Amino acid sequence: MTNTQGKPHQRGATIQILTTLLVGALFAPAAQAFDAAQWQAIAPAIQAAVECRAKPDTAATAWKALPRDESGAIEAIKPPVPFTVFGLPVQEVSIFIDADGELGESYTATLGASAAAVRKAANLGTAGGRTTTMGELMLGEGVAPQLTCTVAGTYDESDYQEN
Repeated sequence: MTNTQGKPHQRGATIQILTTLLVGALFAPAAQAFDAAQWQAIAPAIQAAVECRAKPDTAATAWKALPRDESGAIEAIKPPVPFTVFGLPVQEVSIFIDADGELGESYTATLGASAAAVRKAANLGTAGGRTTTMGELMLGEGVAPQLTCTVAGTYDESDYQEN
């Protein structure tokens, strides 16, 4: 009976150790943190993309170092050093690039400025947008204003017909 009584105790201790390890793994920092030097290397390309001036070189080493999720999509980035778009402070950057090119691309900056300041700095029209040679620059108003450059993809519905 002593042996049987010891097993539940061992199982409980094992579960407690595994739980501690899993919780520790969940809250551990990423293996490769995105540091200030990496940010300085990629910041000009991100700034140009959010401002809808130029597409980034996605083959560049600095671009490939951007933090990614399990599916390979670029995660939202909080700049590790001060960063501006149109001279306004950026709190976070989100990037979407469709690998197939069908859905296009979007580059979004959450800004630490008022919507009016963003409209003026980005030279946006009364509707909160403007067209550039790269794409459409639009203001999104929420808790914090967001400026997004959307680049059209190749997807086209012009030949679509319902049966």
